[in-house]
Amino acid sequence: MLNIIEDTVRFPEALEKGRTITRTYKTYPYRVYQATSVLSGIDYGFSDEEGMFFRSTIDTKTQIVNPYEVKVSVTFGFRSREFDKRTDATIKYSVFMQFINY
Repeated sequence: MLNIIEDTVRFPEALEKGRTITRTYKTYPYRVYQATSVLSGIDYGFSDEEGMFFRSTIDTKTQIVNPYEVKVSVTFGFRSREFDKRTDATIKYSVFMQFINY
């Protein structure tokens, strides 16, 4: 059986180099056989007067903690010439979980 969860994480405005938000999904009574997450959308930015050259990092990582628990970590990092640009982000992702059928 395949289960798909769509979720969104919100990173508030900050001056930090990189931040990670972790979500845990409990699946009991279904045992997870395989799990993966995919990025499905982002929305971030800054004003034109703050500059137009930047680099960003967005990453999702999925881990099966135990047969009934999946952890997804979303990392967002942003910088311009220096790490001094205030920015926020909304990141959408989907989690695909395949369960063991008995």
